[in-house]
Amino acid sequence: MTMSARLRLGLTVLAMLAALGVPCPPAGRAADRPVGPWQEPPIPCATERAVVLGRDLDGDGDPDEIDIHLEVDEIQEEVYPGQFETFWVFAPEGKGMCSPARLPSPTIRVEVGDHVRIHLHNTHYLPHTIHVHGTIHPNAMDGVPDFTQAPVRPGETFTYEFVARQPGTFWYHCHVQTDVHVLMGLAGMLIVEPNRPRNNFRHLIVGAGRIPDLAKAEREEGYGREYSLVYMDIDDRLNQIPATNTNPSEIERRMHRDYDTTQRRPNIFLLNGRAFPFTLRDTPIDVRAGERVKLRILNAGARTIALHTHGHHPLITALDGYPVPAGQRIARDVFSVLPAQRVDLELRPGDDGRYASGPGVWLMHDHSEQAVTNNGINPGGDLTAIVYEGFRAADGLPRVATSLKRFFDPEYYRGKIPVFDPSIFHAQATAPSSPDARTATAAGDDPPYPTRREPAAARADDTVAEHRIVATSCRSPRSFQRILVKEGSRQAQPGEVYGFEPRLLHVERCQDVELVVENTDSVRHALMIPGLNPMFMVEFRGPSTESAHFVTPDRDITLPFHCHVATHEEMGMHGEIVVGLGGPPVPEPDTASHLHEGRGVVVSVDLRKSRLVLDHEEIPGFMAAMVMNYLVNPPSLLQGLHPGEKIRFTIDEDQRAIVRVAPLPG
Repeated sequence: MTMSARLRLGLTVLAMLAALGVPCPPAGRAADRPVGPWQEPPIPCATERAVVLGRDLDGDGDPDEIDIHLEVDEIQEEVYPGQFETFWVFAPEGKGMCSPARLPSPTIRVEVGDHVRIHLHNTHYLPHTIHVHGTIHPNAMDGVPDFTQAPVRPGETFTYEFVARQPGTFWYHCHVQTDVHVLMGLAGMLIVEPNRPRNNFRHLIVGAGRIPDLAKAEREEGYGREYSLVYMDIDDRLNQIPATNTNPSEIERRMHRDYDTTQRRPNIFLLNGRAFPFTLRDTPIDVRAGERVKLRILNAGARTIALHTHGHHPLITALDGYPVPAGQRIARDVFSVLPAQRVDLELRPGDDGRYASGPGVWLMHDHSEQAVTNNGINPGGDLTAIVYEGFRAADGLPRVATSLKRFFDPEYYRGKIPVFDPSIFHAQATAPSSPDARTATAAGDDPPYPTRREPAAARADDTVAEHRIVATSCRSPRSFQRILVKEGSRQAQPGEVYGFEPRLLHVERCQDVELVVENTDSVRHALMIPGLNPMFMVEFRGPSTESAHFVTPDRDITLPFHCHVATHEEMGMHGEIVVGLGGPPVPEPDTASHLHEGRGVVVSVDLRKSRLVLDHEEIPGFMAAMVMNYLVNPPSLLQGLHPGEKIRFTIDEDQRAIVRVAPLPG
């Protein structure tokens, strides 16, 4: 059954359950499926239970019981061209071969009176909590380790339950080792909307940026658009620690004992997880003259920002979740936002001579001058733009006086491309020279000024190579075997966080194997045999037991198996299946070509990462039928693609990417 068919079936079943009036679970227990007529729009790569909407407690036509299931993921993001950084984020509960995780952690939206349950499933390798910052909630739900609860260990789940009491812009973050965990990305915006009848909106938005559906109160106040804007600053020396280590105790030592946060020197400045020029694509402030735009600002970094809007003077409408009375609101063009503070602004685009200067492309940025650089090279940082309707070029970028092309070249931020046109100096376009006698006192001396750090290298993407077909199940099994495998933190060996028991499975050639998997944790694990065709994976949240069958190939081969949840393999969840006498998992022979043709259905399009998630058929001799996440090169191939669309595609094995895409009829 394809993913699209499974999704249609799942939605049909959910609708039937709602029509039958399936009761809600008792207060304090996790809801795993909708219990009323409401269904959250699906989040690509997330489970259906990532957001569960319950009963209408006040009878006003919208759900008032909100269950949100979050995991903790380690991800790598290209924050600006050529610069890759590792982050930790809260993410909607994921599934399969793709992930809904991104930076910043998701935006949560509820309304006053909602009974909110946030279920933290700690899929990470270190302890975490969630502190809901600024709301009124019980002390036991404050999320402070040791003071109000024990930290949530890897493999455990904790539920934070509270009633949303006051409207405003708040946030949530990990309260374990906050000087590290918050700055690694474990923070997101929380919006509590005023209570209105039939106030239906999305309750969980991946990342931040444009709010796709305004709540009723914003529409009543005359707002036409709304943006959530999360500012961060990072010292990439910290972010590189987990990127270069897989030993969890070593990561803990380096991040929490060796790294001195009092000597932290931020060199990358982010808006919604990206730096310029990516901010122009990811978080432009699109406006139309005459409308009102709500900007919700969160400073999730460790330094004060001085937010400046060119050509506009927004009004301050709320501070730290509390409204500023109408008669006391002031307009400014620079707003100081301290760490952890929230500021709501009202932007009034147009040409009124007071609040706005007229249509065009107007910069918006932190006026601390280092914050508009990428590792010391300008322009960069959290710089974005207020872009009026009609001021976009054909490539989707703002229409500017010259060209932004050079800023998308990684060589610019490696210092290899001159900042100014070399013709100014009547010279050739060459890389900047090394220090001369005017800047160095002797040969080999360092220059007498600070220099930039070397950029972090991208972690190799071996996803395609690791999942290429190396063996095909035989058609007619000759024997049967049942094997019990336990998985989770209890099965970890010294130096690990998670594990399998047993880790070495012996099976016969051409054998029907029933794998009985016992997940001893309360989080999701996904036992997968990469390279076996058909693809085999058993994925579920514990503590529970499930079973599934696969048929071994009719050849001697040793197949790896692992947990496909982020970092779990590196933290101990891996093993081997010895088929017959065993042997190296060499890919099955196919044509000499390294180009492979496939057909599939688009699950999601990630313009941010130039990636495409496909539910595709078997690609003979190369990849089993599965839902898979692929890099796309060039990224322009993603333009115009939509979830549900059927396509034909070509994978270049050498590039490990999709290099051609064409629509299929029907």
